[in-house]
Amino acid sequence: MTYTYIADNHSLAEFCQTDARLLAVDTEFVRTRTFYARPGLYQLHDGQRTALIDPLAVTDLSPLWRLLHDSSRLCLLHAGGEDLELFQHQSGALPARVHDTQLAAAFLGLGAQLGFAPLVEQLLGVSLDKAHARTDWLARPLSPAQLSYAADDVIYLYPLYQQLHDQLEHKGLLGWFEQECEGTVKRRAVSVQPKLAYLEVKNAWTLDRQALGILQRLCEWRLNEARKRDLAVNFVVREAHLFRVAERAPQSLTDLNRLGLEPMEIKRHGQTLLTLVQQALAAPDSWPERVQRLVDFPGYKAELKRIRELVEQAGEASGVPAELIASKRLIHQYLSWKWRLEQSEEARPALLQGWRGELLQDRL
Repeated sequence: MTYTYIADNHSLAEFCQTDARLLAVDTEFVRTRTFYARPGLYQLHDGQRTALIDPLAVTDLSPLWRLLHDSSRLCLLHAGGEDLELFQHQSGALPARVHDTQLAAAFLGLGAQLGFAPLVEQLLGVSLDKAHARTDWLARPLSPAQLSYAADDVIYLYPLYQQLHDQLEHKGLLGWFEQECEGTVKRRAVSVQPKLAYLEVKNAWTLDRQALGILQRLCEWRLNEARKRDLAVNFVVREAHLFRVAERAPQSLTDLNRLGLEPMEIKRHGQTLLTLVQQALAAPDSWPERVQRLVDFPGYKAELKRIRELVEQAGEASGVPAELIASKRLIHQYLSWKWRLEQSEEARPALLQGWRGELLQDRL
């Protein structure tokens, strides 16, 4: 199939007048040292035409955003989590309606995290060339081979989705699949709260309340700094170095040097780190409670085994793979709610909501 390379505002506006209600969508981007992904190409296929949109050349992408935000259209993605993050940052909103073919394949038992090329080969009998997967999509010019590679990702997404959709409908799983896609989009709209960023630090559970109070301020500052400067968090200050600062509570630049921080980290942020340490030490009432690990709760292993057995039974009864119904992360979310959190509807875990709730609520 052919494609149109769009590098000007007029051509984009013209393509985006499409009447298609089904759009295959993909992105190519670069994300190395930056906090946010940098778009190198947007790909669209409307069933008839394929457009490769150059965001480095097009200065007004609003027609594209209007197309994706239109609730009368359905956007098709494959493993679209990072694409959704990119759309959120670049356009200020997420696509109105999304169906993800990786999720569709998971519901049908074809694999929980199946890649696009293997799925295309399995269902369409087409072997895609993935030689350009590591292309620098910000470089120009892009070669014809690179552009063809990018176009294939949406050209074949269209018939792939149609096959998966028919199978989901035949098995009576389409409604649950649509719920899961909607939930995926909603979760992508929620970003990490800076005050809670410390909870994502490895081994935070080993720290006492004072150290956690310091770590909380350090992680909050680092996340805000990373977003402001569009810099990956570990290029602000490494996580392991924040942990050492929280653990040792240094009082001077000399103390920081002894902790093994990188010279540039100390040069740029040393005084800020020391100030944050002092602020935390001066406010013991604000220190968070110690982090409790689920594995340390009495009966954790037995409860985990029990829930997994219930999930296996639900999977056999429904035809939905058990790993899709309840990953270990979702089981942990449920146990956290059950053992620690106030059992309010606002905190209700995913295993008790939507299609998962239909399957598991009575069992749990």
